[in-house]
Amino acid sequence: MKLTIIFSIIVLSSVSLASSIGAENLDHVKKFKQTKQCPGCDLSGADLSGLNLRHANLQGADLSGASLGGSDLTKANLSGAILTGANLNSTKLIGANLSNARLNSVRMWVTQLMDANLKRASLINANIGRSNFTGADVTGANFNGVRCDTYTGLDGSRSNAWCK
Repeated sequence: MKLTIIFSIIVLSSVSLASSIGAENLDHVKKFKQTKQCPGCDLSGADLSGLNLRHANLQGADLSGASLGGSDLTKANLSGAILTGANLNSTKLIGANLSNARLNSVRMWVTQLMDANLKRASLINANIGRSNFTGADVTGANFNGVRCDTYTGLDGSRSNAWCK
């Protein structure tokens, strides 16, 4: 009896762990890689690093924990997207729409955000070190707890004003 209970717990724990490791919807990932269009998709935890995703539509998509490092998301629509805990290191987000996006605890080291729309975006506890925000619109954005040494500010000069 005890052995059956222990075995059941082990099996259920393994299934639960496996489903949380690959949380993204594989159909959504395939569709997105083919079309660059996936508004509202579940791409959480997906590896989308190093891809050309210019003009992609990810409005309202769940990209929490996803890896987008080194990807080109120039002029992409990420408005309302959930990017909590995502890797955006060395990513191009030039002219991208990130309005109302959740970028909490995101890693954005050396990320290019020139002319990006970050209106009402949440960057709580984000790591923005050496990223470039020249010309970005940060109206109403939340930079509480941001980690960095310096970054390029809205006017193109080096700054650490948002760094904690």
